Amino acid sequence: MLTTKPASTLQALSILLGLQLLVALSLFFPFITGQAYFAYFDIGSDSYWQVVPDAMHMARQLTREGFTGWSFEFGLGGPTALLIGDTLGLAHMLGGPDGVLSMRIWVYLTKIVLGGIFFLLLLRLLFKRWETSVIAALAYSFCGFMTINGQWDIEATEFVLYPMLLWAIAHHLKNNSLIVLPIAVAFTLSSSVFFAVSASVFFTFCALLWIVTSNHPLAMLKKWTVHLLPLIALGYLLSAPRLLPLLAQVLDSSRISGSDALFEAVVRESLGLNSGEMILQQISGLFHKDLLGIGDKYRGYKNYFEGPGFYIGVTFLVLIPQLYLPDKNSRKVLFMGILLVCAYFLFPVFRNMAVGFSAFYFRVSTLWVSLVLLLLASKAVDQAIEIGINRRLLLVGVGWITLAVLLLMNSGMTGLVKLHALKVFALCLLAGVTLFLFARNLWSAKFLPIALLALIVVEIHLVNQPSYFEDRKIVTPESHRRMTDDGTQEALLAIRNQDKGVYRIEKMYETIFYTDSLAQNYMGIKSYYLHSKGMVDFFIGMGLIPPPSPKQAPNYTNLLPNAGGRYMLNSLLGVKYILSKTPVNWEGWERIDFAGPVYIYKNNYALPFGIVQTQQVTQKMLASLIAPSQEAANIIRDVAIVNAVVMQQFDTSFGQRFALDELLAQQVVTVEQSYFSPARKLQQTGLNITSFASNKIAGSIRPDQAGMLVFSIPFNSGWSLKIDGQPTPLVRANYGMLAAKVAAGPHTVELDFELPGQQPGLLLGALGVLALAALVWARKRSTCKTAARGLVGHN
Repeated sequence: MLTTKPASTLQALSILLGLQLLVALSLFFPFITGQAYFAYFDIGSDSYWQVVPDAMHMARQLTREGFTGWSFEFGLGGPTALLIGDTLGLAHMLGGPDGVLSMRIWVYLTKIVLGGIFFLLLLRLLFKRWETSVIAALAYSFCGFMTINGQWDIEATEFVLYPMLLWAIAHHLKNNSLIVLPIAVAFTLSSSVFFAVSASVFFTFCALLWIVTSNHPLAMLKKWTVHLLPLIALGYLLSAPRLLPLLAQVLDSSRISGSDALFEAVVRESLGLNSGEMILQQISGLFHKDLLGIGDKYRGYKNYFEGPGFYIGVTFLVLIPQLYLPDKNSRKVLFMGILLVCAYFLFPVFRNMAVGFSAFYFRVSTLWVSLVLLLLASKAVDQAIEIGINRRLLLVGVGWITLAVLLLMNSGMTGLVKLHALKVFALCLLAGVTLFLFARNLWSAKFLPIALLALIVVEIHLVNQPSYFEDRKIVTPESHRRMTDDGTQEALLAIRNQDKGVYRIEKMYETIFYTDSLAQNYMGIKSYYLHSKGMVDFFIGMGLIPPPSPKQAPNYTNLLPNAGGRYMLNSLLGVKYILSKTPVNWEGWERIDFAGPVYIYKNNYALPFGIVQTQQVTQKMLASLIAPSQEAANIIRDVAIVNAVVMQQFDTSFGQRFALDELLAQQVVTVEQSYFSPARKLQQTGLNITSFASNKIAGSIRPDQAGMLVFSIPFNSGWSLKIDGQPTPLVRANYGMLAAKVAAGPHTVELDFELPGQQPGLLLGALGVLALAALVWARKRSTCKTAARGLVGHN
């Protein structure tokens, strides 16, 4: 970096890559060498409890069946569009199910490298000095957002995508390219439906910033209106094959369409101002979240990942005031950047827009603030290398950081970590003294890039490294082995060796949180996922989880338990085997094996995945029942749903009313009459599966009366049904399950699933490809005509 000869972009990228790898090797040595996995048991436990099992399951299913769009291995089943929503996260699956944990650090490092590369490419288009792009890109590679929020995988992907979008916009403005921007937009939107919301807001702010900071605002407005926005819209079209299925799944979730949706509450909050405490928390986020504690010891807003954090490096914060000089445009950029950051700190609407007013999170919106600060700092670095450092503005930079940290330390905020504050003071002093020596020309200006680079590397190690290791509960090969070596796999193998049928298995203990079925490859009920409204309605209706209320966390429906000791409900859901660490004594269940520490029990009354009910009971009748205890109420619900289909309203076209009043009047419920006898009949008349796949089930039924064929599959518009080869309408029954009317007698049954939104998405995607091809063809034709006219004129 001492050479006066400008480096090419490729050379700058090579230098950046070398620096990234050296810093990463030092920072992540235990993860890279396999001493620890890049996963946590603490506040970052989603890395282990959710992301790892999800990736293991999808790696297994893609190998076994391809992408079916549906899985029966979480809860009672659901669409899997979101399981492959994170496009870059697909790399977790490259090593197969057993390699997911080992792959995590390499996927994370890949995202660090890619994020830094796109930020460098952006800066090469915006600023003069190649050194600026390398220094700032290294700072971005290990900024506070990536260090902390990036431990939640989807946010590490956002870390890559937003500088990629900025680069694509700048690339188009400079080179008038037709392909780069729509492809970048399509790739971004294909990673998550939430990106469709946040990216739309992001593009709006980008347009405003480019226009306001331009030397020719009207010309820039025209470029955005005539050129950029149509290409961005084209990117939305190209992403439709992935975006529409993602959107359909999210819209079907209880958190969006259910009564626990937060939209109105978030909008109301957005109309006000942030509290004084919230503003202080955001100011503290400028100096890294660890100022308020690490991991579970974080004492800021929400938790370690959802609280505000904008850290880009103390050195960069010191340099930002340098933009006050030397020209009017620099001052305009500085004031606009400060105005935006202050507006974000004051008004919650800015962060709430990023998630479509669906949650109170900061999350990706903090990355936007970091990008604004980094771009301001990069311009200041470029200016400092080009024309030198202003001493008075250097004093301003050191002074505002000192005053801000002193304000925080004396604000009465709880949880402030003095050691971290001392680090910030020390780094501020180190940066100030170092830059002062260059400002006084005591050190040669040609060494300034090296000094800035050294300051950044020191900060990465002093400030960021503790976030990964100190007071964190890291998953190691040994702790993972202890966790998973609990007899489950031996028990599952023993079951499958003697029963090749289709059935659900449930565990009465946990290995990997609520995601055991995904990690250990069996059809279970307990699940941690963004579940459909149909499945959640079933769980609420059957009293397995409480109904939504202001006291409930907005994501409580993500955690669905099993049916526990409710043996009749287990039978209804097709649970044929349970694994338990302790003996159980349930009606109709027998112990068949003992695999190590695990008892295996078989349910002799497990019902098929489809049963034909000839009696009905309404939701209102069950909701209004009065029982002496919750246990008694659950027994009545279970007897009712084994003997009758639960309808929203009574349907006079089939069957009869279930005698719920008689059941309530009984002092003792007779198991033989209320459970064993109807269960045996349902086994005989219900669905006999002849072929089974995640997205296609075929079999036969033989009811002796007309009734309602009810599946233990959550209702989803992607399912279609044929009975005796004829399309048959599906309805919701049993609160949220697939159902259809059937006549008496033997019938063939075919269930097929196609991911909702897939067909219109493919059509829109094809339209986008044609539109892009037409634009490229028109551009080439116009260029050829222009060249031909020039040639004729020359002759």
